[in-house]
Amino acid sequence: MSQYENIYNEEIDYLNEIINLLNYKLELETEELDGKKIDLIAARREMWENTTHSSSDFDKLSDLNQYLSALQSQTFSYTELAKRISKYEKMLDTPYFAKINFTEEGYDDTEKIYIGTFNLMDEETHDIKIYDWRAPISSIYYRNEPGPVEYMAPAGLIKGNLSLKRQFKITNGNMDYFFDSNINIIDEMLKEALSQNMTSKMKTIVETIQKQQDCIIRDLNNDILTVQGVAGSGKTSVALHRIAFLLYQGLNLKLRSNNIIVISPNSIFSKYISNVLPELGEESIEELTFENIFSKIYNNKLSIKSKSEQLESIICSKTEDERDFLRLYDDFKGSETFLKIIQRFIYYFEHNLIPFEDVYYNGKLIENRNLLKSLLLSGKLNMPTSKKLKILENRVMDKVYDMKKNRLKKIEKVVDNSNRHEFEVKSFSRVLLAKETTALKEKIHKFSEFNCYELYKELFKNKELFYKLSKGLSLPKDIDRIIDYTNESISDPFNIHYSDGIGLMYLKIMAEGCSLFSNIKQVIVDEAQDYYPIHYYLLKHMFREARFTIVGDINQSAEKESNLDIYDEIINIFNKQKSNKIFLTKSYRSSYEINKFCSKLLDKETDVEYFKRHEEKPKIISSTNRNTMEEKILEEIKKYKNQGFESIAIICKSRKESSELYFRLKNVVDIKLIDYISDESITGISILPVYLAKGLEFDAVIVFGTDNERYKTKYDKKLLYIACTRALHRLSLYYTGEISQLLK
Repeated sequence: MSQYENIYNEEIDYLNEIINLLNYKLELETEELDGKKIDLIAARREMWENTTHSSSDFDKLSDLNQYLSALQSQTFSYTELAKRISKYEKMLDTPYFAKINFTEEGYDDTEKIYIGTFNLMDEETHDIKIYDWRAPISSIYYRNEPGPVEYMAPAGLIKGNLSLKRQFKITNGNMDYFFDSNINIIDEMLKEALSQNMTSKMKTIVETIQKQQDCIIRDLNNDILTVQGVAGSGKTSVALHRIAFLLYQGLNLKLRSNNIIVISPNSIFSKYISNVLPELGEESIEELTFENIFSKIYNNKLSIKSKSEQLESIICSKTEDERDFLRLYDDFKGSETFLKIIQRFIYYFEHNLIPFEDVYYNGKLIENRNLLKSLLLSGKLNMPTSKKLKILENRVMDKVYDMKKNRLKKIEKVVDNSNRHEFEVKSFSRVLLAKETTALKEKIHKFSEFNCYELYKELFKNKELFYKLSKGLSLPKDIDRIIDYTNESISDPFNIHYSDGIGLMYLKIMAEGCSLFSNIKQVIVDEAQDYYPIHYYLLKHMFREARFTIVGDINQSAEKESNLDIYDEIINIFNKQKSNKIFLTKSYRSSYEINKFCSKLLDKETDVEYFKRHEEKPKIISSTNRNTMEEKILEEIKKYKNQGFESIAIICKSRKESSELYFRLKNVVDIKLIDYISDESITGISILPVYLAKGLEFDAVIVFGTDNERYKTKYDKKLLYIACTRALHRLSLYYTGEISQLLK
């Protein structure tokens, strides 16, 4: 028998051993789960039958609490067992994907380490049969070639020798093949993974994580980790796998799923990435857009337009002047200059706009307005304005409460002398005292409470004040027009411009503070290039105790100028102790031909390495009129479907154009419209605006209307780049009239 046959038989035997162990565990734990389910139902029935159902029955509430405590423990045990069973079921398909042979320095025995998505232990022997991809020793596989290696374990740095690195292809519990890996073979495995069709959700990449990606995933040292990744470099996927790694470290980091949050560009993207963590055996975490955060901070009492609506307004502007002004408007509202104006306005409000009054009670002056103001401005209270005013209100009310007994006696005398309430003097007097106290509180609230929305309006309504506050700051040349546009934008509290919504959030957090996210310890921010300084200052103040992983691509900024300086600015804004900038320069998503095509849409040479997976070259197709163009597009879709592609996107420049095209094609082909208010998945044939396509990927992409009217400016060039880099296997661009100069 040859050496290969010996190795093959050895690996088949091990796989069969693992499959048998998994089946045994599944049988055992499924039976246990059934028992736990019966016990849980019985316990709930017993609680229902033996406890009170009324909160007014205080005597039996303690019994209810005891039942609830026991039920909570039973439910947790049942849920954890169900999760374990789910993991075993997933492992039956692909129990592991890699193996390393490692000999620790100072020892003779070589450990055979099998690596999979989850841990697997044999409880009888206490042997770890499969190591989780996030285990410290697994990092050897991702980062090293055979030879001397080291890895960081909880006990410290472990050194040794890696003598074997093997990769497996296992499907449905059967061994398809395996390789003893080197860089070239790993690339072949990666090429196979990338050649597959897209699904409706982002897929996990545990089998194909690259060395630099693994360094990002496992970083535990930095408070701020910024990642500039070229289109298709896997930066979003790496950020999500980083969350899974951090949760795996949960006990050490005191981290649970409710301590992590993802700041997502839009709800479509949130839905697209929602499957990654559950596939890795972790609970889903909260994903919020800035629009969601605004609603939380203002408790749904105000409403703002979405960022997508803002982009739509810019793209669909009727004139170049209007388009340039809207960009200028957003640039100003996101700038550090505007932040300084808001900060100065809060200072001005404290010193000049709070209507302090003398407070009288029971015929005596109990608080002087000048003293209240001096206490506010003394500097002893280092906290937001709202909290300082609350302390002053409590100071006044404490004095009132001390005097209430005497006040009640005085009221009782008045009531008694009135001869109208002789049988209810005490109760009627208390009613009068309560009304009087309420009236006094309302009077105090005139200076102890304020409305941030009304304050923001005041800032722009009074131009003289605005210019006074901006003295010494560099303002845009169209500042008068910006002020006028703002007054129009914020007139409707339920239709506020997105940029003003962000300004309103900053004003509220700086003036009132924010404790909504005090439990958050890790924040993931995607599409970093699309955010302004004001966004990062907001994140800094909202998530004060958190560490940040911030990923983006300066070449995919759809609305503003971006360069690599943005990452230094972000690090400076957060001003944390430890930070790191990482660059992912290898693109994996698209075929080599599509990547080379897209590279010509970049303004300058970029340090990008393209993964060499060869397919058809992109096509640029001319038509004499719109009807002909749409007929050709339908033919192209038919061809793509015959080639087996499952997700096909027609990417338009705007939502308006996407909607119009959808209604023209929907009766001819099974197609769905994806926009910022839809809840569609991205399988099948989709039509969507380019700015919603960011972060998504499709088997085939058709870019609609690439003529010189639609795509002609430097911003249009970025939109084209975004659209084209969404394609994995096929890319075609269709136009009528004159082709865009950007494509010539």
